[in-house]
Parts: sequence; structure tokens; C-alpha cells
Amino acid sequence: MARIAILGAGVVGRRTAIALRTRDTSDSIAAFGGDMLPGELPNEIVLLSHTRPSKPWGDVEVGRGWPHPAATDANIVVLATESAHQPALAKQLLRGGTHVVTTADNPDDIDRLWALDPVARESGATLVVGAAYSPGVSTLLASYLARGLDSVTTISTAQFGTGGPACAREHHRAMGSAATEVHHGSLRASRGGSGRELVWFPDPVGAADCYRAALADPFLLHQAFPSVDRIESRQAATRRDRLTARLPMLRPPHAEGLIGAVWAEVRGVVNGKVEHRAMAATAAQATGAAAMAAAFCRELGGERGIRTGAQSAATCENVMPLLQYISNDVRLWAYDGSQIVTTPSDNRPIHAARKWQIASENVV
Repeated sequence: MARIAILGAGVVGRRTAIALRTRDTSDSIAAFGGDMLPGELPNEIVLLSHTRPSKPWGDVEVGRGWPHPAATDANIVVLATESAHQPALAKQLLRGGTHVVTTADNPDDIDRLWALDPVARESGATLVVGAAYSPGVSTLLASYLARGLDSVTTISTAQFGTGGPACAREHHRAMGSAATEVHHGSLRASRGGSGRELVWFPDPVGAADCYRAALADPFLLHQAFPSVDRIESRQAATRRDRLTARLPMLRPPHAEGLIGAVWAEVRGVVNGKVEHRAMAATAAQATGAAAMAAAFCRELGGERGIRTGAQSAATCENVMPLLQYISNDVRLWAYDGSQIVTTPSDNRPIHAARKWQIASENVV
């Protein structure tokens, strides 16, 4: 039986606990409230009952103090704190041989987490980097599509919406910071807020103008597909978002964004012909992030062959179990507008409708 501890009782942390608890699982789960830095005491500890309750949270036992048996006995820890806290916490946990699932989305923090790969390998633990909505669900869709082509030339992702207050602040910061993308197979910096592109998300989002921003998708996808010539990511934004991106936030962030979506497209060659394929997902940002984190907990708890060291949704070789798990809380869509329904017993490839194919572009 896996013992899972969730550090951070914000929107994503709470939803992760609920997602794990409401599935058929015998795992025991502990959720720690309040962000903390190494050496600080958590504000609150909530220990969920070991049996599956009738209500999502079940009976709770409140305690204080760090370290606490609920965490020290855990073999999987989900970090649902603000991104900046996660690299130091992950390093501390990895040294003890604990599997760590991180929900960071800040590119600088993603870089610092990925650099912990030697620490994780030495201790025989797995570090999941960027198990959120974007990166996370977005890079999972892109990876699935890319693995269905003989060769890939371009990978593109886009995201719409924000989660809780920390996510809203990160969205604001990202629009005013330099973007990272892959050009001619190498990472390079680009101006945030540039590169306007109209992306068609599934309803209820629809069409939205998206721009370059400081997003982690290109870095993580580059680790999985280093030979791809171009990898880019966009973030939906309004004119006001762009104008105020380099200023302090003019008003406090909302409690949660209720509408969210991610989109992924790959271009490459199949059987000598050029193909473009696209998929998307819709759910509130916090719900999507929680579903992704919970899916990795399930895979790690079941010892399903995820390699030790730093991993991400993009580097996982068997993505079908992850897609099937997140589809309980996230709607998956093919480009033609049809919703994708997955079942645990169905291992057939997911249908991602062909976007277009031009005869003159065929490769001889």
C-alpha cells in the first residue's frame, strides 16, 4: 500500500487529495496545510482516514509539528506549494529515498528541479517535474501525439486560464518575462508577449489570442524530444494582460479560475507524408493540475515502471495509463470536436483527427 503525503493545502493540494481519495484505492493520504520552507513548521496537518470514506475528505485528525509520522512514513510526497519552495523541499525528500511529485510551473524552478536528477538516481527515487496543467496535461498530450509520428518537426502547446491565486500571479509574471522556446533544435530566449497566434480551444473557451510567455513546456518537451527542430508554447492573454504584464498586479487575484484549457499540436511525417495532429483538454486549471499529480501518484504507488531520476509527463514512455486516469476529471478532445472517452480496459490508440494534409507538402 502506498502512503502519500501532500504538502500544500491550497486549491491544487486539496483537489489532489480528493482525486486520490475518490478513486478505488487503499492508499493512505496525508495533507499538510500552509506553504512552508525547509526548517519551518507547517501551519496544519490533516491526516485522512485509511479507509475510503463516503465523503471526499472523510474523518480528519489535526496535528502539528515537523517532521510528522504522516510525512516521514510516506513513500510518495506531492509538493503543491508555490513553485519557489519546491526545489529545496524536493532535494531534502529525495535524499531520504522518497518519490516526489512536483506541481511547479515556473521555468526557473523547473530548471532547478530537473538539475536534481543525479540526487534522485543516487537515492533510487523518482522525481516527477511539472505534474500540473501546463506543463503536465499539455506536455502529456504533446508527447502522445509526437510518439504517433515517424518523425516530428514541430511541437506547439497553448494554455488558457489560471488556477488559484499563486497560479494567477505566475500567469501575470510569465507575460512580462522572457519566453524560452526551441529553434533549430536549441533552446533560445524570445520576448514575452510577442508572437500572437489565434488558438481554437474546445468550447466553452473557443478562439483566444495567445502569446509567448515564460512557460516551462518547451524545456520539458526538449528533454523528451531533443531532435525536434521547433518547440513553442503560448499563453492566452487579453490586451490588458499584455499592457500591465510588466507592472505589479493591479488587483488581488481571484480565488480560482473556473474555466481552463490546454491545446497541443505536432507536425511531422507518417509513412512519407506530412501530417498535423492536434488534441486538447478542458477543465478548471486546478482540477487539471490535481488530476495530473494524482495520476503520477497512482503510477508510482503501483510501481508501474516509471524510471528513477527526473521524469515528466513528456518523458514517460507509456502515457496511456496517465491519459486514462486524468480523463476522470479532465475532458480530452480530438481536433474535430469529438470528446475522447477512455476506459481502463481499452488500450487502443486515441483518435486524434487529422488537421490537414497538403499533397504538395508530401515527402518523397
